[in-house]
Amino acid sequence: MHIYINDTKYEVSENDTIIQVADRNEIHIPRFCYHKRLSIVASCRMCLVDVEGAKYPQPACSTLVRDGMKVNTTNTSASQAQKNTMEFLLINHPLDCPICDQAGECELQDVSLEHGDYKSAYNEIKRTVIDKDIGDLVSTEMTRCIHCSRCVRFGEEVAGIKELGMTGRGEETKIETFINQGLSSQLSGNVIDLCPVGALNNSLYKYSARTWDLKQTSSISSNDCLGSNIFYHTYKDEIKRCIPKEDEEINLSWLSDNDRFGYEGIKSDDRILHPLIRRGDNLEKTDFNTISDYLIESLKLYSKKSCGIMSAQSSCEEMYLFQHLLRENNIGKIDHRSKECDFRYQKNFPTIPSFDIKLSEIKNLDNIIIIGTNVSKEFPILSIYFREAIKNNDTSIFSFATYEFEENFPLKKSHVLNSQELADCFNTSTTETNVDIDKTGNNLIILGPAISYLSNYSNILNNISRYAESNNMKLSLLGDQANTSGAWAMGIVPHRLPGGVAINKTDKSGNYELLSDTDDLLVIYNLEPEYDFSDDNKILEKLKKSKANIFFSSYMTESIKKYAHIVFPLSTQVESSGSYINTNKKLQQYEKIINPLGESKDGADILLTICNSFDSSLTHEGVKKSIRAILAKINVNNNFVQIANLDNVKNSNFLEKIVIRNPNSSNPTLRRCNSLLNTHDNDDYFSIPLDKTVSDNDKIILNENNNKLKLTIKQKKHAKPINTVLVKIGGTHKEKIGAYNTEVDL
Repeated sequence: MHIYINDTKYEVSENDTIIQVADRNEIHIPRFCYHKRLSIVASCRMCLVDVEGAKYPQPACSTLVRDGMKVNTTNTSASQAQKNTMEFLLINHPLDCPICDQAGECELQDVSLEHGDYKSAYNEIKRTVIDKDIGDLVSTEMTRCIHCSRCVRFGEEVAGIKELGMTGRGEETKIETFINQGLSSQLSGNVIDLCPVGALNNSLYKYSARTWDLKQTSSISSNDCLGSNIFYHTYKDEIKRCIPKEDEEINLSWLSDNDRFGYEGIKSDDRILHPLIRRGDNLEKTDFNTISDYLIESLKLYSKKSCGIMSAQSSCEEMYLFQHLLRENNIGKIDHRSKECDFRYQKNFPTIPSFDIKLSEIKNLDNIIIIGTNVSKEFPILSIYFREAIKNNDTSIFSFATYEFEENFPLKKSHVLNSQELADCFNTSTTETNVDIDKTGNNLIILGPAISYLSNYSNILNNISRYAESNNMKLSLLGDQANTSGAWAMGIVPHRLPGGVAINKTDKSGNYELLSDTDDLLVIYNLEPEYDFSDDNKILEKLKKSKANIFFSSYMTESIKKYAHIVFPLSTQVESSGSYINTNKKLQQYEKIINPLGESKDGADILLTICNSFDSSLTHEGVKKSIRAILAKINVNNNFVQIANLDNVKNSNFLEKIVIRNPNSSNPTLRRCNSLLNTHDNDDYFSIPLDKTVSDNDKIILNENNNKLKLTIKQKKHAKPINTVLVKIGGTHKEKIGAYNTEVDL
């Protein structure tokens, strides 16, 4: 098929619309309501074009092409129709461009200049709309709204939560939230980008800079393992806002709120701005040479009794240098799995755990089983792909988790089970799973990061792997942090070097303890003891007893202030350069967006300097080449983790305590973003089974590992999982919560 636009011939497909053909061929047609990733409503009428044979101009967004069609976008008929529409849309629009944050990048400004008129026939008083508070992230100036309904359709079709709607008729038409609630979707910030005028604005950016003064720099997300692509906009060395960088393989045209607003915590009062050393009971300001010498002496003195624990938020370059520094000093106990307590699986784990299929292939799946993850909250971008799969392929999605939650896509069936039931459910040697699927279909199992916190993680992983293989399913492993895949590939584990090269050890039992009484030196890199370990009581007790505690950190916490002997001030991700490996095994580079605050430094720079003090000849470029060479040699066929002769974790009469994974606490910067926490993380609770009774007062006392924990949060009740108590705590813990998974007694 072919059509003619402005007398030029173009090849087209049967279901194309005029505007799609025009966009492919860079032919300008003005529009407001049309967006390539949303449904077509043809309500604004700005895209009217002249179609030969039609009595009146036709909307290009909703008019399907036909063979031989002749379209004109610039003749008198089309131009006059567009001018009339523009005049109508401006009837009630306020002339406040000088104070509008959208000025300079406003679609209404651009279209009115090209297709509007210098005068209007309307003299009536313009209407005004009283704004409502819809949350800390998105601010409103609804008098500017032209009712394109992009924000409404986004909520219904992409975010899966209809939070904004159109009410009233005629001049009383308004876009507003229902029953005066704020926006709560983890994707709510995308309405800011979608709004073609200045009606919906970024609250953190509002009135802080002009668009033409902003410098744009591309980067990647540091908040989940998907690695969404981002543009940061800066002014005077400050991040003013963040917008999506379109990527068809990852985040399409969208961003999660964590990625969009996650820079807020950079300027927290907790930032460490100088090198620190302990003198007496206090940490005092010092210089890098002094603390570097302290570290070097400690490595020499305690090399055989040392432990290095690194955050999987770190870049591949930091990871490579970290393990190189420690291993060159005979320290082999290196790990990134600070929230795990069961390591029996580790020798059988893939060199690079991954999603196994491209995100764009999700729409072709017949069945998806998600285990232990609340996709809508933990991986909002992934939920968009799930909704597309259901819409286009009628994909069936099943959920198995240790707590009940809501998703923004329909579930075929949802199961709430305790950790032992999860392992038994997929045990192919005993009973059949509750999921009845066609083995010949295109099927996928997705294992969420919260499962790795459980004390029987190895059993669950083994059973699910065997189940997936026997049912011809692929297995995807979602990482707990942004560079979890990179941590495995770079050898931030005790039993492997970079590239997955095994380290021969005498202990073949698979037993392993992250923290032990024999450790005299702890090197903790970008982790905060109160929040980032599987048992906060255990790590704090260890810090008390160890002879040297070396911290690399961007933020000060009570435990660092109390127990650190020296502190290297780390710059945050946006103040550094490096690379992450995302869940599709894609190495993505990011560059420094702003200069580090105070004397904080890029972790790779700090580690490189220390490494070279041991007569190394490493360079930044050399490290990058080594990483690329390591990754080029890795070949992972699947994520199956099958473990022979694996003992089951014994059941007991005690209650099992499970801490619900909090996506807003995945890294130190994110947990200090107050606007995000107020919007998405304001419900702390302790939930107990219906058959258990506790006092109705605010304090709940748990007996756990010979410790008594007192929680003063809201109480809830649940029917499932049985014999399990659930704890949900906000981004920055207000109190000790003990172990993420253990046995307790109320």
